[in-house]
Amino acid sequence: MYNKYVGVRTMKRIITIFLAIYMLSSCASNQPVATVGNTKITEGEFNFYLSSIKQQMQDTEIQTDEDWETKEIEGKKAIDVAKQKAIDQAIKNAEYCEIGKKAGIKLTEEDRKKTELTKQRVVSSYGGEKAYKAFLKSNNITDKFIDMMCSSTIYHAKLADMLAEENPITYEQCREYYENNKSDFETEYRKAKHILILTVDANTEQPKSDEEKTEAKKKAENIYDSAKKGEDFDSLMKTYSEDPGLKKNPGGYVFTSGQMLPEFEKAVDRIKPDELTFAETEYGYHIIKRLPLEYPDIESNVKSKLVEICLAEKLPEWEMKYNIKITKNDIKISGAKQ
Repeated sequence: MYNKYVGVRTMKRIITIFLAIYMLSSCASNQPVATVGNTKITEGEFNFYLSSIKQQMQDTEIQTDEDWETKEIEGKKAIDVAKQKAIDQAIKNAEYCEIGKKAGIKLTEEDRKKTELTKQRVVSSYGGEKAYKAFLKSNNITDKFIDMMCSSTIYHAKLADMLAEENPITYEQCREYYENNKSDFETEYRKAKHILILTVDANTEQPKSDEEKTEAKKKAENIYDSAKKGEDFDSLMKTYSEDPGLKKNPGGYVFTSGQMLPEFEKAVDRIKPDELTFAETEYGYHIIKRLPLEYPDIESNVKSKLVEICLAEKLPEWEMKYNIKITKNDIKISGAKQ
C-alpha cells in the first residue's frame, strides 16, 4: 500500500530489527533464558529481541537512557516492561515454528523463496556476507536463529489462516469489536492525503540541486497557500503531486506508528481531521490533509486484531496437544543488561 516517498520500504520492519541490535554487547553468553519445546532461546537472542522492543518504545514512553530505570509504565519500570515484551515475543516466534511443524504445516517452494529473500535483504543490509557473519559472531547469535526469525512469520500466517478456516471471523464480529474499541483504533491509526513536491530525482533518489530545491519549496508553499484558501485539495493533488503512489491510493493512506516517514507522521499528529499542514522529509515537501478515520479504512486491521486474539487464545491448546513445554529463567531475564 505504501511507497518509498511516504512509507516504509518492503520488509523494513524485519530489517530494522536486525539493524537495531548492531550495537548489542558481545558479552552475552549462549546459555538459554527460555526453552520452547526443542527450541532454546539464548541470552544473545533475548538481547536481540530486547533491543528491538526498546527501539519500538523509544520516543513514545521513553525519551532518555535514564528513563528506562526511572519511568514507570502501568506500575512497572520501563525496562522491566521491555524485558517482558521481549521474552514474550521471543517465545511466540519460537512457538509458531514449533507448533507449525508439529501441526504438519509444510513450507511451499514459494514460502521458502520468501524467507530466503528476507534473509538476503538482511545480509545486504550489513553490506554483504562477511559483515553479516561478523555481526552474528559479535552478538552471540547464529545463522540458524536468523532463519527461524524469517520463517516464523510464514508459520504465523499459516497458523492464522488455519484458525480462520476452522472458525471464520464474521463481519458482525469485526464491527462489534471495532465499536467496542473505537477510541483505541482512532488513537493507533491515522488517515491522510498529501501533495508531494520532490527534492530528489524520482529515478535515482539523488538530491536535486540547491536551485531546484528552492524552486520546489516555493512551488510547495504556493500550493499550500491555495489549499488553505479553500481550493479543492483533490484537484491540487491530481495536478501537482509527484507521489507515484497516488494512482494506487487516491483516497489517501491509512497507517500506524512506524509505517511512515517520521516527519510525515509527526505532521499528521499535529492536526485534526480535515485540517492542513506542511512538512519536509528526505524526499521533499508535503502538503498534508488529515482525513476522518472510518471503519472501512481499517476493516482488515480490525480483522487482523481479532485473528491475533484468537491465535493467542488457541496457543495454550496447541501447547498441550503437541506437548510443547515452555520454561523461562526469570533470573537471567531480569538480570539482562543493555
